[in-house]
Amino acid sequence: MNAFTGTGDATGRGGAPGPYAATGRDALVHRALLHRTDREFATAAVPYLREGRRDGDALVVIASAAFGDLLREQLGERDAAPIEFPDRDAWFAGPMHAFAAYHDRARADWWPRGRLRLLVQPVWEGRTALEVSEWKRHEALINVMFAGTPTSMLCAYDAAALPGGVLTDAMRTHPELQDAGGVHPSGRFTDPADVYAECNAAPLAPPPPDAARRIFASGELPGLRAFLRGEAVRHGLPDAACLPFVLAVNEIATGIIRDGGGHGSLWVWTEGRELVCDLTDPAFALDDRFLGYAPPRGGRRGEAAMWAVRRLCHIVEIRSGAHGTRVRMHVRLPG
Repeated sequence: MNAFTGTGDATGRGGAPGPYAATGRDALVHRALLHRTDREFATAAVPYLREGRRDGDALVVIASAAFGDLLREQLGERDAAPIEFPDRDAWFAGPMHAFAAYHDRARADWWPRGRLRLLVQPVWEGRTALEVSEWKRHEALINVMFAGTPTSMLCAYDAAALPGGVLTDAMRTHPELQDAGGVHPSGRFTDPADVYAECNAAPLAPPPPDAARRIFASGELPGLRAFLRGEAVRHGLPDAACLPFVLAVNEIATGIIRDGGGHGSLWVWTEGRELVCDLTDPAFALDDRFLGYAPPRGGRRGEAAMWAVRRLCHIVEIRSGAHGTRVRMHVRLPG
């Protein structure tokens, strides 16, 4: 497994992405619900869930405790009984954490029962600028990764409380909108590939001057792993998180040695409440089209590697071009 072979043009089901606003029971529906009051939310959400119960869909609500209680009250015990209510904060701990959870649960449990009907309330409060950008990317990629699957997803956005930029992005990442006037196509919907490219448009800032640096090449991975563990411990990463961090960095370094330019550089530092690690390959350009956002297909080890790396980290940033490739991995520190 390594991150420098294969392509990232994955859909999650092994086929070409279908129409983003396709109709029919087996097509993805991805809709943003723009509401200003609890009443507006319930007026849209309750019929949506009752319709799913009538059709025998797998029903899942990932929302705040207050919205969960509101829905149970409005639906009544009988209609609320089949609904699964996963913990919202745990589910939305990070963009890739949520993606992986969707993939895992849908394949193991929800799709085998028929069509999946999701009502979600994404968490935007308290996010850093990078996290907001990654969640925007997440919403755009839903249209690609779950195209052609029996999935309906209604994403609730509080238009009275959320920043205007978040609401504008909701219109750009959801093919359909629902508001007090009903359901209609989003005139601002943007191709997910373009949204993805926008998220990668800004260059990564260089590592700070006090970042620990290491140069590596073939035969030096054991020493690199020991160095990484030492830095992780020094910066306060808990023991349980050290191994995933070292494995993620080792996966990228292995790809650079085996399939990239053969050697690279690494920097480690802290930034806010995160441990950050940069790896650079000065000679190899990486195909980063949706790479690592869907489970790997067949023997595509590049997809497998980046799927694993993204799951092991909070956020992974990639910048690649004529001057090589930089991969920046973020893991959370306690506190």
